[in-house]
Amino acid sequence: MKRTLLACGLALSAWAANAQIATYVLQPPSISGPLTFMAADSWGALPDLSLPANRVQGYAAIVRDGSAADSLGCGTLTNAAQIAGKIAIVYRGTCEFGAKALNAQTAGAIAVVIVNNAGGPVGMAGGASGSQVHIPVVMIGQADGALIHDQVMAGNVELLIGTVLNMFPNNLAMEKSKTLIPEQAARPALVSANENEFSVQLGAWVYNYGTAAQDGATLKATVTHGGTTVYDETSSPASIPSGDSVYFTLPTFAQAGYSGRYALTYTAQLTTTDDFAADNTYATTLTVDTLLSYSPEGTDGLPQQIGFYKPNSTYQSYGICAYFQDANAHRLRAEGIYAAASVNSPLKITDRQLTIRMLELNSDGTTNEVMSGEYVYTDSTLNSQVVYIPFFDPTVLVDGQEYMFCANASDLDMFLGHTNTVNYEETEATTGVVTTRLSIDDAWSRWTTGEVPALGVKMRSATVGINEINNVEITPYPNPTANRISIPVAGQSGKATVQVFDAKGAKVADEQVTVGGNNILSMDLGSLTNGLYTFHLVFNSGTQSSFRVAVSK
Repeated sequence: MKRTLLACGLALSAWAANAQIATYVLQPPSISGPLTFMAADSWGALPDLSLPANRVQGYAAIVRDGSAADSLGCGTLTNAAQIAGKIAIVYRGTCEFGAKALNAQTAGAIAVVIVNNAGGPVGMAGGASGSQVHIPVVMIGQADGALIHDQVMAGNVELLIGTVLNMFPNNLAMEKSKTLIPEQAARPALVSANENEFSVQLGAWVYNYGTAAQDGATLKATVTHGGTTVYDETSSPASIPSGDSVYFTLPTFAQAGYSGRYALTYTAQLTTTDDFAADNTYATTLTVDTLLSYSPEGTDGLPQQIGFYKPNSTYQSYGICAYFQDANAHRLRAEGIYAAASVNSPLKITDRQLTIRMLELNSDGTTNEVMSGEYVYTDSTLNSQVVYIPFFDPTVLVDGQEYMFCANASDLDMFLGHTNTVNYEETEATTGVVTTRLSIDDAWSRWTTGEVPALGVKMRSATVGINEINNVEITPYPNPTANRISIPVAGQSGKATVQVFDAKGAKVADEQVTVGGNNILSMDLGSLTNGLYTFHLVFNSGTQSSFRVAVSK
């Protein structure tokens, strides 16, 4: 059970956690195979899809409610005769997920598949009607919805929703919660010089969900880097009886040097053809660069955000935290944190605040705050987007010291970003290190269903911080500003470099300027869009300053 009950934001809820649960096209053969999905959860009366008795199999039909957009299923269905006894296909939009599902259930549907109207599947909150729904409800992505649409219209699509346990003779499977993965999804290169400083234990449980015993089963793992395979190992064979599992160990992954992105793929192998190969593999990534993150980096180099969560009870402060300890931590200086927050429509993220903290963990369980930072949203388009929040006073880390890096929201309407593509349960059990935590009114808690707080701590070389002894405080004006900013630099002269970074940490300006006779730098910000920007100003003398400016037009 969860130690803390949490509710979801933006209609996001818990994700399907068991690898043997599937949404699968059985017919026609031309499009047969698994669909990427997320199952509704915590609606009150939904069936447990991990139980074979709750498995649903039937042909699919698209709902009609007689409205202009009748496939949204927001009203009483006009084609109940066609929906009865079938799996209802409903499109996302306009009304709550629970209302759509209840309308289909009332018409006699045996299950509901909701098709997203943009991108892949997301979790679903039941809303006012969810507690009355007692048939399976899943969501698939826009692309999969388009794949099956024409065949559904022709009456040719037969679907399976639920567990595939004991459905096929030959069916090995993996579960991400029972698979060893790197201790972090992104790790600072400065403390990962070689195999003596960093390596990855590999291994996983393999499950036999088929009815036939499997002799000679193996586990294979590969790691690729820049298109080159740098690790390729297969375990010794083992026998797995039906309904049983075996833990396979593999050699440690280690490199003489680490840099960039590594792709790790596990594959459960049997000596015959697997009748349901969709759950035979698990893949994740490790990035060695400037970030510490337990959420894999996306193609934009930022922590992956899949869902947004917050406590469902009243609280004063809610935070998501990432753990860090290293024998060579003195090489690092913590600069700031990347995080994402969201609010439900019609609310706006504008004027809400994120606070970041770096905490030392003491042996008695108490904490000391080392440094902090704040970020106030000035742009409503940053809802659900990753933003960068610098620490007020970047600090060099201490060897062996345990730290928690946290992003906190004190606003009850704000939800913080998480991912579900990784699960550290097996890694934590093996290493004895707890990776992430939730902080609710300064009491520690955690998810138990696989969601991982998605934040990234930006690290730089500690030597940069040690040599920064000529920092000066500068207060620009006006701030906020629409188009121009004046920067008082009394006591400075000559040329200077100004770098400007947007809320996501991307550099948007880098220019050389000259201090005028009135000791004021004037900058044109007309090309910048609304948002909060961080300025780094470095003079030829070595003196430097950092400050933030809000652009509001």
